[in-house]
Amino acid sequence: MGIIGSIRKHSWIAVAVVGVAIVAFIIGDLTKNNRGIPDMGKINGSTVTYQRFTELTEEMENNYKRQQGVSQVPADVDYQIREQVWQNLVTETLVDEQFDKLGLTVSPAEVSDMYVGTFIHPYLRQSFTDPKTGVYQIQAIQYYVDNFENLDTAQRMEWVELEKAVKNDRKQQKYSALISRGLYMPNAIAKQIAEMGNKLSNVCAVNCSFQSVDDSEITLTEEDYQKYYNKHKAEFRLRDEMREMEYIVYPIVPTQKDMEDIQTAVEQTWEEFQAVESDELTFFVNAESDRSYDSTYRKASEFASPMDSALMAAGEGSYISPRIAGNEWMMAKVLKIANRPDSLRASIIYIFNDKVGGNITRGDEQAKQLADSVMNVVKSGAMTFEQAVEKYSDDAQRADMDWQLDGSFGFLNEEIVNTPEGGVFVVQHPNEVGYYVVKVTGKTVPHRKYRVAAIVRTIAASEATTRNIYNEANRFAGNNRTYAEMTAGAQQENLQVRNAMVTPMQYSVSGINNARSIVQWAFNEKTEKGTVADQIFEADDMYIVAALKDVYKVGYATLDQVRNMIENQVRNEKKGELLMARMEEAKNASADIYAIATKVNSTVDTLDSISFNDYYLGKYGMEPKVQSAIAAAAENTLIGPIQGAQGVYMVKVNAKMDNPTPVDPANIRSQKEQSFMQGLRSVQQVLKDNAKVVDQRNKFF
Repeated sequence: MGIIGSIRKHSWIAVAVVGVAIVAFIIGDLTKNNRGIPDMGKINGSTVTYQRFTELTEEMENNYKRQQGVSQVPADVDYQIREQVWQNLVTETLVDEQFDKLGLTVSPAEVSDMYVGTFIHPYLRQSFTDPKTGVYQIQAIQYYVDNFENLDTAQRMEWVELEKAVKNDRKQQKYSALISRGLYMPNAIAKQIAEMGNKLSNVCAVNCSFQSVDDSEITLTEEDYQKYYNKHKAEFRLRDEMREMEYIVYPIVPTQKDMEDIQTAVEQTWEEFQAVESDELTFFVNAESDRSYDSTYRKASEFASPMDSALMAAGEGSYISPRIAGNEWMMAKVLKIANRPDSLRASIIYIFNDKVGGNITRGDEQAKQLADSVMNVVKSGAMTFEQAVEKYSDDAQRADMDWQLDGSFGFLNEEIVNTPEGGVFVVQHPNEVGYYVVKVTGKTVPHRKYRVAAIVRTIAASEATTRNIYNEANRFAGNNRTYAEMTAGAQQENLQVRNAMVTPMQYSVSGINNARSIVQWAFNEKTEKGTVADQIFEADDMYIVAALKDVYKVGYATLDQVRNMIENQVRNEKKGELLMARMEEAKNASADIYAIATKVNSTVDTLDSISFNDYYLGKYGMEPKVQSAIAAAAENTLIGPIQGAQGVYMVKVNAKMDNPTPVDPANIRSQKEQSFMQGLRSVQQVLKDNAKVVDQRNKFF
């Protein structure tokens, strides 16, 4: 008791200590939260927070789900969305910087004009034009403006995104116009190009192709590689960090014993399946099948062979015995056979009750009475359905549901199927938030369809087989810890080594769809070049042993990294030097084109009406250097040797004549300035090339 009394006496100390601890915990937790989620990246010093990136991604994901009518975004599409969001952020940030520097804005008057004025923006015209009449619906624009606060979240988001896109596009148009006015083709240059194109040339040409020199006649040195690399370095610029990987795949495939065990299990399920009572069928299918029970009506052609032909021969209520379709065993019971359309179309009048909130105050009984009244008015012909939409619908903008596949209308689907085209009916929403007055506005030609209870068993490796394959991959990775050891070990064991170049946010890798974990490992700052991954990766029914072969930083790839890529070009350059010397020697010995051809063991080809504007040099293909030299040469002139794209040439210009189709300098200017406009597409890339962009997304996803 003495101890308890002492504690009570000094309890304020305990309270103070606990209070301080709680405050410290809260402050520490807040600080931890601030530190715990790093930024997604920086664009020219402008921070992209995790929260902002996530919000923009979720918006785009929600748009995708609405447009596709799905509840989940596929993983590969999700990564495409994340990439699109990031690229949009980079572009918007860099272009906005330019806008600010130049003082480019879009005034309220311009915005108004794009919405309801003379120059309607194409985005708006596309979104708010009546497809039936082709008339731009200004009243629909006004509806959104007047009722913005009462729109649902999805509609508000769509409207805000549309406003943003319209403004950004107008600013981009102004920016492009400013740049395009600074691009100009001088009259003197246009005139010179026209003059060269106004003359045609008849020539004799001698070609020594690179292939005419045997590889053994030349020796490639490091200096040759370096010379070519220095000359073409701009071609090897990398705008994204990359990793070169090599990997070995161990497919997870069933053994013969696995196949026999699966067949035995299928045969047992087949016996049980035929004895299941009708009211237990759905439960049995969900318990025994690798796919959930699906009550959708489908055409026979939507099933894999040979299930399709078995269905067409089956009657209602009959069973289809087990058979292999692709990599699955399938068995089924035909529940219903019906003639149904592939696609349906309907329009809806939404009569909500006060459960939806907002400015809807009517109760459920009032909503029911109004829905029935509207249906009767439409059926009587006193008002068209379209007029009723405008007058009564609580969401007039979503009246026409457009064409949808049979089964896509949810709780409305069967009623739409069973109602004739032009018919109208009322149905209560399953969540009891109101009623739908529905008019069936279209149906495609009906086809024979089947509703089946199907049991599917995937033909897959057993756990024991999967474990054995994993152990084999793990053994190999454990014995070969470096890239060099892996390639040597693969050669010894006759294993195929695959190669792939990957970028930081890549989702798939050459034949492997779900390879995100491999890419993340390759870009992990702790992963060293030349190492084999400690973990065995699993994706797409396979195990993967991966090695990081090389690291490519943003900037210019090194000579060693492009050596194999440029080897053939370097060899041709070396052969070109040899052929140039031979052709020069032949030219010094004789000015006769035929003698030169004999000297270099080639032939003379006659090419008539060669124009500076021709795309090809006859049978030789694209040879712009040779064509330019011919156009600039005088009549009766021997020119060369010229090293082109396919080999080395000597050309005799025999005659010059006027082009029967004269080239107008004004057309040259117009064509060039149009090409300048097309080049504006690369402005954003130029801005990115000169920006400092730090991308840390790989740490998150």
